[in-house]
Amino acid sequence: MIALALDTALAACGAAVVDGDQVVAVSTAPAAGNAEAIHGHMEAALRAAGVGFGDVSRVIVTVGPGSFTGVRVGIAAAKGVALARGIPAVGVTTLDVLAARRPQPLLAALDARHGFVFAGAYGDDPHLAKWSVETARGWAQACDAAVVGDEGAVDALGLGTVVATQDFGAMAALGDGDPAERTLCAKYLARADARPQAHKSLARA
Repeated sequence: MIALALDTALAACGAAVVDGDQVVAVSTAPAAGNAEAIHGHMEAALRAAGVGFGDVSRVIVTVGPGSFTGVRVGIAAAKGVALARGIPAVGVTTLDVLAARRPQPLLAALDARHGFVFAGAYGDDPHLAKWSVETARGWAQACDAAVVGDEGAVDALGLGTVVATQDFGAMAALGDGDPAERTLCAKYLARADARPQAHKSLARA
């Protein structure tokens, strides 16, 4: 099975062609707010692998937590390819991919800013949540857990290993199986920070 794996949720935007358990080709670059570049990365990865969209039998995409816009762009791209090809598109969480193929207990963390992280606590009772930095650090220390995450989360926690790009092979493995078990739905773990601007509004009479 040839799968097309997409990630636009974190700082790097990229695509990979995965054949079975082998990552055949990868195209990535810093996203820099340009998640729409995923379309170019898809084409580049397919070209490098010597295959076309017609050879792809499944699309797998990270659905967050991560960049609000990036997640939505990635999901839209995956849906577009799946609809055009009549193939399944499945979602995997960013934290599950970070944690895949690593010993447990493990804390996977992404910077949520303002003293918080998006945390994946993988141990006896795996769960995802938005935690304060203190709570996440305390869980990791109490469980003697390894910590992996993006640069912001690792800096905030003061411990752990920075993961700069996602493991596309792990992503494809997580996205295998029944598509109904991996719905294509954004996973934010928190409400959007954006608020309507009120300072220019006129008072009602």
